[in-house]
Parts: sequence; structure tokens; C-alpha cells
Amino acid sequence: MTPREFKAWFDGFTEAMTGTPTKAQWSRIKERVAEIDGNPISYPVFMDRYWSPYYPIWNNGIAGATTYTGWSSSSAMNAVGRNEAVLLAK
Repeated sequence: MTPREFKAWFDGFTEAMTGTPTKAQWSRIKERVAEIDGNPISYPVFMDRYWSPYYPIWNNGIAGATTYTGWSSSSAMNAVGRNEAVLLAK
């Protein structure tokens, strides 16, 4: 992961935290720091509530062509970070 993707993940991770990190959260932060290698994440990160970048265009109730809206590893990593912080807080 690139430093930019780590920052996006860390921002999401800390948004969901209250107070100091638990031992599990701190361990996950250290694991993520070790993953920083400068190579971007070039594949979608799927989550339970993943919003697909593909959606049908509706015209008078009839589905048309599918449009690609783009994918951002930074926004995906931010969402993953928030979810991980919540799961590890328990």
C-alpha cells in the first residue's frame, strides 16, 4: 500500500475510535504500517456494504447501459479503516 492509502485507512480507522487504541487496534495499526511498500492497491476492496461503481442508467423505467464511475483505493481504504476500528474495539 502507498503512504497515501495508509493515510486514508488511518483517517478512517481513527474516526471510528474513541480514546486510546485497544491492544487489538494498536496491533492492527502496526500490521498496516508494515504493509506500506509504495505499491498502490490496484484491486477493489470488498466490504459488507460495498457500493458498486457500476449502476444501471434508468430512462423511463427501462434500464440502459451500465456506467463506470471510477474506483478510488483511498476512499476504499478509508472505509475499511473505519470498519476495522469498530470491529477491533469490541
